[in-house]
Amino acid sequence: MHPSLEAFALAAGLLALGAALVHRFGFPPLPVYLLTGLVVGERLHVEDLEPLPSLGLLLLLFSVGLEFGPDRLRELSGKALRAGFFDALALPLGFLLGLLAGLDLRGALLLAGVIYISSSAVIVKLIIDLRRAANPESEVVLGVLVLEDLVIALLLALLGGQGPVGFLGGVALVLAYFLFARFLGPRLVRFMEGLSDELVLLLGAAFTAGTALLFHAVGAFLSGVIAAGLGLRERLEHLFGPVRDLGVALFFLVVGAEALGLLRGLTPWAVGLVLLGLLLKLPLNHLGGARAGLGRKRRLYSALYLVPRGEFNLVLGALALGQGYPLVAQVAVLLVLVSIPLGALLIRFAPEIAQALYPEEHPKKRAKRAEESPVE
Repeated sequence: MHPSLEAFALAAGLLALGAALVHRFGFPPLPVYLLTGLVVGERLHVEDLEPLPSLGLLLLLFSVGLEFGPDRLRELSGKALRAGFFDALALPLGFLLGLLAGLDLRGALLLAGVIYISSSAVIVKLIIDLRRAANPESEVVLGVLVLEDLVIALLLALLGGQGPVGFLGGVALVLAYFLFARFLGPRLVRFMEGLSDELVLLLGAAFTAGTALLFHAVGAFLSGVIAAGLGLRERLEHLFGPVRDLGVALFFLVVGAEALGLLRGLTPWAVGLVLLGLLLKLPLNHLGGARAGLGRKRRLYSALYLVPRGEFNLVLGALALGQGYPLVAQVAVLLVLVSIPLGALLIRFAPEIAQALYPEEHPKKRAKRAEESPVE
């Protein structure tokens, strides 16, 4: 038997055990995947698991991209745009923090992206698992996530290592993809309707991996956007879902395992930047929720929902490490390790936290305030 089979069996068994333990308490399993990697990282040869973890990251970004078809972008409400403006203020503030930490312009931009971007995959999964998708704050949060991912996709294309020429070439190729989808998309969709699920799965995997080779990690996101634009969202979500979930579990396990080595040289600067990153967006998103018309409790929910960091933070961290910015990589990894478990708890207990901060008022006072702020 190949050694990778032993590593895979051990990893899958540990992940299944962790997921089973948290499932009965109603918590998402992603934090357990990270913690499992931290615990067994030195005993598990994670390199034997490749390419499944890397494939999991690509499929995760692809799934995020599937949420950005033209129909979803048209659904962006004014509420989400107003909240997204305040959320985006984390970018210049993060950039200033990077300069204060002694980073150059590129390093400061990478740090700004790490501090700014929340995890669409983690947050959306939590909202769905907790059955809060119909809540008014969820509409605002999902809109903010759309804007965040689009901004970070542009930032990744700019900082991916090819410079301005590579960025312009990438934009040109993106336009070519969209023109193809615009004029030949309907024919392609009709053609794919007659194909078996197995063939569609293989073609989708080849397209995602090929686009990732051209655009690096952002290419997987882009391929999901194009697939959504072709009207293939539901079919591809159904086909890729199980493979993606397995790959994502292994990816977060590997992140936890590899974080041990990176965090051994952790500096006070990195810890301070992580704390500032966690605290910086809370008031911004709270204010954004207020501008979006949410009441006191709902705007608190929206701020807490946006705490978890995830897939794009790790992509930015890997990019920073490859370009000689270990401080940014440490901040990215530590922020993910801290924010996913913390964010999962904050989202799970958001109603209880809001109730503690804003106790129920007398019915007359509550009715009067409801007239002034109808969404509470």
